[in-house]
Formats: sequence, structure tokens, C-alpha cells
Amino acid sequence: MGAGRTDAGVHAEHQVVHADVPGDWALLADPLAARHALDARCGAAITVWRVRRVPGSFDARFSATQRRYRYRLCDAAALSPLRRHTVWHVGPPALDIDAMEAAGAHVVGEHDFTSFCRRRGTQHLWRRVDRLRVRRRRRGLVDVDVDGAAFCHQMVRSIVGSLLRVGRGHRPPTWMAEVRDAEDRAVAGAVAPPHALVLLAVRFGPSARPPA
Repeated sequence: MGAGRTDAGVHAEHQVVHADVPGDWALLADPLAARHALDARCGAAITVWRVRRVPGSFDARFSATQRRYRYRLCDAAALSPLRRHTVWHVGPPALDIDAMEAAGAHVVGEHDFTSFCRRRGTQHLWRRVDRLRVRRRRRGLVDVDVDGAAFCHQMVRSIVGSLLRVGRGHRPPTWMAEVRDAEDRAVAGAVAPPHALVLLAVRFGPSARPPA
């Protein structure tokens, strides 16, 4: 069971997974050996950083209190080929970071995110965004960080797609509030591609935090 489920093509820099294993499993006595064995089986696309024993009450998904996602954009004329798998190259002109930050403030808090989510079945789409920050890391690279307890399908990517329209001057920052309140997926910006989104961090409350 993973702490968060992501869309196909989305990366995870930090993921927490729990598994129920037999009590007599030999590797339980040696977490380092368990880490090595699991890492070898996962292949080059996944790195197992550490293995720890946790209480039976711990749940990687439901014990998590906050998740942070980062979406990275490039508004320079060219993008390094080394970044092509983790950055969305939107090209110039330069994005208006202040306008995007102001627009993002309209989705912070608890709202019905129907306009920004792909509904699965009859699931409710009320979610809480704790923080949204837009910043320019270096010339041409822009990070959008979104913190929240949980996210629905395509939510972060849809928010970024709408922020892009604001950053390019096609819509004012207040337009994000209009999209939010419309509760209509058709009025939001296009969904940003998945390859530039990363699950950056997962946080747990003190009572559920895995041992260091």
C-alpha cells in the first residue's frame, strides 16, 4: 500500500509503502538485507532507500497527513535534453510568476475541486489544499509546489494547466476563483502532461510516523 497514487507517467522522489509480511519472514531480522533484496527486485526505475518495521496500526496511505507535489515548467527558449523527462517545456515568453501565485491563492483551503478533477465513479471531490507556491528556481525554470492532505485524479495537473493560462496573460488571477466555483471540468485549462509532476514528500503525524 503506497502513501499516494499518481497518474501514469508521474514520478515520485519520496514515496512510503507498507506491506504486511509473515512474522517468521527471515529478512525481518535484518532491515538492511531486506532493503538490498527489495531494491534488487524493483529494477532501475525504483530505488528502495530504507526498510523499517512499523506498528500494525501504521498505514502508509491513511496515516499520512500531508503530501507535497511539485510541477516544473520551463519558459526559456530551449530546454536541456537532460531535463526533458521531468520538465514541461512551455517556451517563452516568460511566465508571470506573481500572477500565477495570486491565482493559486484561490484554490488554497477546502473546496469542491470538481473543475480540476477527473471524477472516478461517485467519489466526492472535496479536498483541502494547504499551500500553493510558485517560484522561479533559476532562469527559465519555474516550480509549482502544492501541499494538501489528499488529491483527486489529475487535480494538480489541472491546477497547473489553469495557472499556465494566467501566467501567459490569457486570464487574470481572479479567473481561478471563477473556475473553482463553476464546478465544471470544461471551464478549466488543459491538463498539464504527467512527466513534469513529482510526488516530493509525504508527512505523517507523530503517532503514525515511521521510525527513523
